[in-house]
Amino acid sequence: MKIIQIVPAMATAITTQANGILQNNKDLEIRLLPFHPKKPSSKEIKDLKEGWSWCDFVDMQYWKSGSKIRELFKGQNLWGSKKKMLTHYNPYNLHEEDWQDYSKVIVVNQYQKSELPDAELVPLSIDLNFFKYSRYYTPEPIVHMAVNRIEGKKGVVEVAQACRELDYKFILVGRPSKPEYVKEVKAAGGSNIEYRQNVSDKQLRESYYESAIHVCNSVDNFESGTMPILEAMACGIPVLTRWVGHVPDLYAEDETCLRINHEKQDNVESIKFHLKEMMDGRNTRINQRLAAEKVVQSRSNEERAARYRKIYEEMI
Repeated sequence: MKIIQIVPAMATAITTQANGILQNNKDLEIRLLPFHPKKPSSKEIKDLKEGWSWCDFVDMQYWKSGSKIRELFKGQNLWGSKKKMLTHYNPYNLHEEDWQDYSKVIVVNQYQKSELPDAELVPLSIDLNFFKYSRYYTPEPIVHMAVNRIEGKKGVVEVAQACRELDYKFILVGRPSKPEYVKEVKAAGGSNIEYRQNVSDKQLRESYYESAIHVCNSVDNFESGTMPILEAMACGIPVLTRWVGHVPDLYAEDETCLRINHEKQDNVESIKFHLKEMMDGRNTRINQRLAAEKVVQSRSNEERAARYRKIYEEMI
């Protein structure tokens, strides 16, 4: 079985998900190929042609890369020469195309499944051998956010302000998408914020272990995850989150595994209320992290890889 997985770039959350499938199916011949959805390089185009000729079928891990490939090779016998499946991660762009070019469509949460009922649901996963549960849990009032691209839709300014007003230390891990927004975040957090940029996976994991609460404050219908929610849960860090991405799916398994903020993203007073109540209720947080540890066990890379193996066999 020869498969190419097409990802948008090497350093993305999508690539991490694809690599989890590859690493746990090493007896299969899988090649992971980056293909930029806007401006693919000459090397990416060359590698794609070679991989396309070599493989039995294509696992398109990003819909926009697929659209770009189809556009570039329009009129040539490449796009239609192989069977293709689509793994669709975005909660938006679900109806951008009709997806009829794909033999199978995979989605990652129940919201996507409700929009594309013929798709198959395979939840997101993490490496539970790496993000291990910590029996030690800090008594310090430290709030944590991990944001791959720090931008307004992630609601970081509001969390930074809430932490400053509550006088909680705020650890922010991530890369700037817009430098001006990062300046706003730093101004909002003042002396309470500790910004850690371009950290390693080990440093990210350590930042979870240092923290009392992890926060996700993303805008509605922007996330399919987020992955840090799963990572924090696995590490034993209670999560305060909005009703986004796979949060409803996790909450359905055990309502005590997450704390939900149903107010608007920019409602700083609501963020402060939840953070303070969580910090003041350590026993409740401890129960939350125990519940989260159980729920997250079904989100292992090994389990996701096994489900993909079955799908790959069906493609053949």
